Amino acid sequence: MKARLAVIASLAVLMTACSSAPEQSSGPAFVGVGSVDYDSLYHYGYNTGCRSAGYLKQKPGADTLEGMKDKVLDGLSEFDKGWNAGTQACQDGVSRSMYTVKASG
Repeated sequence: MKARLAVIASLAVLMTACSSAPEQSSGPAFVGVGSVDYDSLYHYGYNTGCRSAGYLKQKPGADTLEGMKDKVLDGLSEFDKGWNAGTQACQDGVSRSMYTVKASG
């Protein structure tokens, strides 16, 4: 009887261990600053430039684009490139992603 109880207890423990949540993947690989595909300063500049241009289109005269530019990052080449691209892309008040997604088919 004790052996049967030990086997049942062992099976219960093994079944519990096997039913635990699967390991979660660590997610996508980290993309470092300055990589060809992703430069965080450029992306941040684009996003803030686009947002600022859209805000000014909605509220003309609220400020100037230069007044809305991040003072700490202003002058950094990649940030400025992104800022300029973002303000140009969104100057009509429509937010545009810096990525182009094409439908398959």
